[in-house]
Amino acid sequence: MPSRFGAGASRKIGVSARLVWPLLVVAASVAASAQPAQPDPPPPPVQVHIRVINALTNAPVHDERLNIALREDQIGSVAMGTDKDGIILVDTKKATILRILANMYADCRPRSELYTNYSVAAILSTGITTGNLCSSASPKAKPGELIFYEVPKTYVRQYPAPPVDSLPHSPN
Repeated sequence: MPSRFGAGASRKIGVSARLVWPLLVVAASVAASAQPAQPDPPPPPVQVHIRVINALTNAPVHDERLNIALREDQIGSVAMGTDKDGIILVDTKKATILRILANMYADCRPRSELYTNYSVAAILSTGITTGNLCSSASPKAKPGELIFYEVPKTYVRQYPAPPVDSLPHSPN
């Protein structure tokens, strides 16, 4: 069937289509690559494992709620409970320092270590085992782990000599 525009016109349209089509394909691929790249997924949260151990039995303490403070600019602390294995998973977010205080058990750390700022970077790279005055146990912490020793508050350490019953300045 003859074209309304004539044979020359349809030949020109065919030539134009052959020239324009590759340009359209290239333009579409450039437009697709020019779209903003999808952001990378956020890194997984950095978690510190705090393992709470009964210094007398070396068993995990599963009913403690440590007071944990993460320090970047924050001042307060949060009571966090241990699981059945005596572990507390702490998401450190942007904190660089971690502080812990015993709550329902007695802390076995020396007095000089009670208000220690533990470096999150040191815990993640090598692990930290806190001081332990209650027993001779001192396992090496794994990277990402902080080992903390406690004893029940009813435990009173027996020294070579019992405590004095009456003080020298006491009237009794």
